[in-house]
Amino acid sequence: MVFKLLFCKKNKDDAILNKFKKSLSSLSIHNVFNPSFYIDENVEIFSFRAIKSGEDKISSFVIIKDKEKQIIKNISEEFSEKLDTDQLIDPKVTKLDNELYLTFNSGWNPKGNSLFVMKIYPVIEPPKKIIYNKRKEQERNWTFFFEDGDIYALYWVNPLKILKLKRRGEESWEFEDYYSGNEEQNIPSDLTIGTQLYKSKGGYNFVAHKKIKFLWKKIYFGKFCSFDFGNKKIKTGKKWLVYSLKSLLGSKIKHNTNLFSCTYFSGLQIFDGSVTLGYGVNDIEPDFSKYKIEDLLD
Repeated sequence: MVFKLLFCKKNKDDAILNKFKKSLSSLSIHNVFNPSFYIDENVEIFSFRAIKSGEDKISSFVIIKDKEKQIIKNISEEFSEKLDTDQLIDPKVTKLDNELYLTFNSGWNPKGNSLFVMKIYPVIEPPKKIIYNKRKEQERNWTFFFEDGDIYALYWVNPLKILKLKRRGEESWEFEDYYSGNEEQNIPSDLTIGTQLYKSKGGYNFVAHKKIKFLWKKIYFGKFCSFDFGNKKIKTGKKWLVYSLKSLLGSKIKHNTNLFSCTYFSGLQIFDGSVTLGYGVNDIEPDFSKYKIEDLLD
């Protein structure tokens, strides 16, 4: 397989990065990474992972700011014990109809892990556990979307698999099978979901991840994708996304000993035909890049 690389460092979105840094100004944290976000004229939301000063463990945060107030939540501290888990990771912001949600999971667990979804705007509600009776023992990232009054989940990229929300309970959302396609030869079968979906005029967009092994450790790359729900088709761009050539060499700090290097795509939003990507670089710093959609799909 030929890797045609696109270096995200060359297309930085300083405007969003500065908004993000400003939102962090009241927090005593370091090692911020994997930002996800949603911004419009009414609300500004950022989620991310970071280490609190004086601590070693990584926590997940969400910041919600509208015209009236700003709310900062340490998701890990507030909900880990209530949800009977040691950690909560991969917080990502998604829009379902006119409401905003946060998705996250409990990371790797020898007994199997859990996924959660939590409404965060216009009101904050307790997290709901995701239920699917055919799920794998270890699940990480599904991406959710809203169509014609129903909520769905993109479960797998290739072969394409879509789930549909069957039941909304007080403590859980239960999904069932909706669509399973055939494996496409022109799309890698090992792509995993990175960002949440974002709806545009032509359908949905997201970034998937590919992990390759180097010296028995993982290297993460991104792949920009479009998703046509009506025709049940996914199209991928030709380029592989990575922060920089230098970032491929990894960093001295290793929170994950199985990781060699990583550009982990955690956020995506479309503004007037341009797409801004949020990502973490080697689990130690955040950044944002801006592109025309057609430049990522070419």
